Amino acid sequence: METPSSPARPHVWAVVLGYNHPEVTLDCLQSLAKVDYRPFTVLYVDNGSERSACEQVMQNAPGCGVLRLEPNAGVAGGFNAGIRHALAHGADYVLILNNDTTVEPGFAGHLVAAALAHPRAGLLVPKIYYHGHPDTVWSAGSVFRRFPPVVTMRKTRGPDDGRYDRPGDLDFATFCVIMFSRAILETAGLMDPDYHFLYEDYDLCLRAREAGFGIRYVPDAHVWHKISMTTGAGTPNPEFWHTYGRSESIFRRKFRRYRWLTGWTHAAYIVARFVFEGNGYGVRPYLQGWRQGARDPLHPPPRLDTPSAASETLLRAPAHAPERPLGA
Repeated sequence: METPSSPARPHVWAVVLGYNHPEVTLDCLQSLAKVDYRPFTVLYVDNGSERSACEQVMQNAPGCGVLRLEPNAGVAGGFNAGIRHALAHGADYVLILNNDTTVEPGFAGHLVAAALAHPRAGLLVPKIYYHGHPDTVWSAGSVFRRFPPVVTMRKTRGPDDGRYDRPGDLDFATFCVIMFSRAILETAGLMDPDYHFLYEDYDLCLRAREAGFGIRYVPDAHVWHKISMTTGAGTPNPEFWHTYGRSESIFRRKFRRYRWLTGWTHAAYIVARFVFEGNGYGVRPYLQGWRQGARDPLHPPPRLDTPSAASETLLRAPAHAPERPLGA
């Protein structure tokens, strides 16, 4: 059972992953600068952006550390680099955030309080709203729907009506923003870079549950998401749909006992949905990605001591926020 190592508050590191879009990254980092939990350290992982984009972040976010990767290591590889750095420098909990998110000042405190109250909850999930519709819930955790077969996020179509105000345990969670305990990362390993992006979150959720850890939803912790400004999710972007199909196919191969999540029934549902919605642009790249994922080599999930595939350069060490006494 995880317990704090000292009477002091657990040390939280926030790891923000970004690729270009420096103005978006700066919005995220500026919101993190207002977080009132202590001790709290912010690290920006620049995932192979243009040099000018990285320099713009460094110039305008002086309090955060900057770890640069070259070349782009994908979502999983980029976050893994930041997680390793945070744990190597004393993090008790690691928050990972997409750069297209902003947070409320009290959100980290709510997550830590829930983590201490539920020590087997290795993953802590906030309530995430649409940035463009700040009172509409984009994700309150994820659940499996048997028909049509898909893991789907709990959300609202209009303003938050309170239906997701109760904390509780989840089966899955998106990693747009999530907090990990050190124990879960040491036990279950890191995010799997075989996916590049998509399904690395559900993969680690399954490994966490199989290792005996829970996924805890914390509705008092609030975040806002600008929705897929890099990947092109929900657009005609063929790269997104190719990666979607490839990642599903890899997930199916890695978790054959869960093939009902992303097996042929699910693939048929996705294609049928494309046709029904008149979005034929996604069918070909999705199926091409599926076939590629069926052939690509698979690797075991990385551990904390697994070397990074990208070159890592710490451009600036983070400024550590001072610790507050318990109860402050």
